[in-house]
Amino acid sequence: MKLKEIMHGITMVDKGMSVLDVAKLMKKKNIGSVLTKRGSCVMMVTERDILKKVVAENKNIEDMKISDIMTKCTFTIDSDEDVEKASELFDKHDIRRLPITEGDDIVGIVTARDVAKTRSYVYAKKRLDYEKKTKTGAWR
Repeated sequence: MKLKEIMHGITMVDKGMSVLDVAKLMKKKNIGSVLTKRGSCVMMVTERDILKKVVAENKNIEDMKISDIMTKCTFTIDSDEDVEKASELFDKHDIRRLPITEGDDIVGIVTARDVAKTRSYVYAKKRLDYEKKTKTGAWR
């Protein structure tokens, strides 16, 4: 299954936004991350970034900019890649989210949870198809 079949929409923000404004936006849209781009570099801020780098450090959420806490130049993956390739990247780099690209454009995002659900579905479907073929003698 291709990533473009399971990806979510994205929210792009300006890197000069305050952490407070981004947190409010994330709450309003019920999302866990936002993206920004500079050249070919895709940068991300997640709920976890806000908790660990701002709240847990008791920093001023109103004065701090997301550029101070964002993950710079995160890994990306093309929308035509298979779910298996994304799974490998999640494991290899110990990450939870991957921006999806088409050429130089960011077109979506996929999470480790999305990939896990999809892999389970694909495995179950293959197993069911195999069992159907086996019972009808197609694979004997």
